Amino acid sequence: MVGEVKVSDWSIERLAAGELPTKQAQVVLDRLRRDGQEHRLAAIAQSNAEILAALPPAEVARDIRRRLAKADAADKRPRRAWWAFPLAAACAASVAAVAILHHKAPDDEYVGIKGGDLKPALRIYRKTQAGPELLSPNAEVGQGDVLQIRYRAAGQRFGVIASIDGHGTITFHLPESPGRAAVLARDGEHALAHAYELDDSPEFERFLFVTSDVPFTTEDVARSLRGGSALPPPLAAFELALRKSP
Repeated sequence: MVGEVKVSDWSIERLAAGELPTKQAQVVLDRLRRDGQEHRLAAIAQSNAEILAALPPAEVARDIRRRLAKADAADKRPRRAWWAFPLAAACAASVAAVAILHHKAPDDEYVGIKGGDLKPALRIYRKTQAGPELLSPNAEVGQGDVLQIRYRAAGQRFGVIASIDGHGTITFHLPESPGRAAVLARDGEHALAHAYELDDSPEFERFLFVTSDVPFTTEDVARSLRGGSALPPPLAAFELALRKSP
């Protein structure tokens, strides 16, 4: 009887990058948990952080390409080539079957991408003594934690990033004050200018990244956060909630 093949390194690399489709990501995560293999995912995330701390961004991209190529060859199944890139200062990864473009933006050097069928998304990192820690949905956080927010616009032109806490207080992160939606950097993943320190509000911290190809205002987002109302078309939202420790 042939045993079930374990989850490949290639799949775990993409899971760590946050680029697997939702259903496929859940299948991979469930299999890792079932087999007691969550440490493999944690090891890849830690490896990405160590590589990023030691190397310039261009060398980071080359290192990750080599690692993915090795994992793909070991898996011995034909696939399209996917490349993962840790991004400067926050150990983030974006994946696409396209060529690498090296950009320079104010205070934020990164290896970006063009093309692909990526969707807008947020990634939130917690500052730790060991380096940046990528937070998964519903991760537990506490008062005093310092968070770095990064976004991927995936071609969308305008966006608002806001959060609401257990007291019902809304904080705007992009733009940092109410008004018109910010013009987004459309390719790659970008860090916001300022980190965010959590206060003593209870229960949760819910983040919302709202995007559109047409201009809109922060009031649309605030209305949705306050009352749970649906966003008007053509606005689309990516949500990430974190649990506050007692």
